[in-house]
Amino acid sequence: MWLVQYLDLMDSVPRAITSAIIKIIIWVIPVILLVKVIEKSNPISYLGLRHNFRKGLKWTGWVALAFISYFVILNLAVFKKNIDFQIGFNELLNTILLVGIIEEIVFRGFLLRKLLDSFRFWIANTITALLFVSIHFPIWFYKGLFELPYILSSIITAFVLGIIFGFVDKKSYSLWSVIIIHSLYNLLVSLFY
Repeated sequence: MWLVQYLDLMDSVPRAITSAIIKIIIWVIPVILLVKVIEKSNPISYLGLRHNFRKGLKWTGWVALAFISYFVILNLAVFKKNIDFQIGFNELLNTILLVGIIEEIVFRGFLLRKLLDSFRFWIANTITALLFVSIHFPIWFYKGLFELPYILSSIITAFVLGIIFGFVDKKSYSLWSVIIIHSLYNLLVSLFY
């Protein structure tokens, strides 16, 4: 049994790493180039990856506590679900670790900051949240989840998360806080669903 699991892991590792590299090439590198060429700024500073890490930890802690409480109460107490600790390498690397980094660099790090040049925060945050929802449509379609009522709750959840992530970014002035919260949320989804 352990040999089969080991061989499955060894087969999935190259695919997971390839997927991670492709995501970085498609999403992160263009953002870095846009910041360097168009904004003529240091990408680390522009994207909020250098600022207020400690202040961001306060916001990370409060939002993390809210997410953990929500998932524990809803899933363990209300729905009586068990926690599933069987997380594969691909899910750990791409869904939990990298998605938080990649999506937040694009949406809160770049798009929200760019939209704030032209709009007040709540308008810019709403536009960013709607764009954040839109990138999930192909995933939902691919996984066969594009049917009622699942799709409506997914759209609402992704939109609310986008608003929360933008708000935390604004309050903490640190993209790291949002990256950590996003990755934690994805971990909780993986553990409880």
